[in-house]
Amino acid sequence: MARFMSHYRKVKELRGRDLSDYLIYTALAMECFQAVNSLIEVGERYVVDLGRYPATYSDIFQIMYEEGAVDREELMALKRLIFLRNLITHEYYRITEEELREMANLLDVAEKVAMRLVKGGNSLFK
Repeated sequence: MARFMSHYRKVKELRGRDLSDYLIYTALAMECFQAVNSLIEVGERYVVDLGRYPATYSDIFQIMYEEGAVDREELMALKRLIFLRNLITHEYYRITEEELREMANLLDVAEKVAMRLVKGGNSLFK
């Protein structure tokens, strides 16, 4: 959880900046990428502890939805984050500035989910 929050704080600092600046664009992309990776790791531990074994990263959040840990709107935002993360990871095409801003903003939803899980007493999220 601390790793996610560290990257999320940096995303919040960068997302309002000029993405036409290559260094800002690249820094924001990497911070978003790392924030989502951190969220994936936490989600994996959460669902495996339930005895569930996801086949894909999106399945992690689908299972969390089925278990009542996230609502439908959060599920859709988290799945979109996975899609955008994959654009960065696999370089199928360069993620646009608009998509990168969307990704940075969707991390607000992820942060709310993470904070709710921490407040729920799940030690994995501390």
